[in-house]
Amino acid sequence: MKLLEGPSGLFIIILCIVGGIWMMRQNESDLIEQASVRMNKYQSAPAKEKIIIAPAETQSEKARDTARRNYNIMVLNGITKVPSVVRNNKIRVNVLAKPEAQWCKTGDFDLIKAIASNTKDKLITVSVESIKKGGVKVSQTLSLSDMIALQTVTFEVPADDGAYGLFLCTDQSKKGACGRKAAINPRIWSARPAQIKKLAQDKVFYFQLLQVKDGSLNIIPSDSWGKEHLKDLKARLGDWMGSDVEALEKMDALVSRLQPMPARLSESTIEIPLPFNDLRCVSH
Repeated sequence: MKLLEGPSGLFIIILCIVGGIWMMRQNESDLIEQASVRMNKYQSAPAKEKIIIAPAETQSEKARDTARRNYNIMVLNGITKVPSVVRNNKIRVNVLAKPEAQWCKTGDFDLIKAIASNTKDKLITVSVESIKKGGVKVSQTLSLSDMIALQTVTFEVPADDGAYGLFLCTDQSKKGACGRKAAINPRIWSARPAQIKKLAQDKVFYFQLLQVKDGSLNIIPSDSWGKEHLKDLKARLGDWMGSDVEALEKMDALVSRLQPMPARLSESTIEIPLPFNDLRCVSH
């Protein structure tokens, strides 16, 4: 303890204080330098680019776009959607074979009257049949009096996509279907009464193509026919009908031969126009 007494002791104390201050400043300088290095390193590091990925198209957006495209195809090509009841994945289809007068020209209903033995004979088969082999076939028979009374028939077809033919035929063979029968021979319109029944036996005399698409039934326009029209129609309806587009071949083959009046929609019922010569014309 005597070492710290006197002038020499005071000198030692001052030296210790100065040395302590110098060490503190040296440490402070080192800390500042280290902090500066870290700051420079942080500032000089390149910023990472943020990659913004476009959100994937949702299922609902795809469905909306498909529905819009299908709607446009239907409108532009004169396809008629039939309001229908769907139950248990089946569409209920109402069909009316409707006689209607036309001026001074014979038609399909004149033919039916010519081959009918009596008004009660169930001689006409109305059928809705899948165009593809092995598909659905549903049919009902009508008499002359049934058609005069405007009797509606009802069928059920699957709600899955598919092409169907709406037929009217004579079915003396009692097959309960029309799809495999030949179209009526155009010579029947100039035939003698005795020949008409023979020429009309087991023959198709009306056809209209129907298409089930996305759970709805649709009437395909059939007021034109021929190779060029068929080619054009296939190009326009190919995406919409998919593999069923080949059904247009069947439509063209029958419509070009039968030249029927196209089916039309009355509320929720498909009407088959059956023209006949207006009696007022006969009297003139």
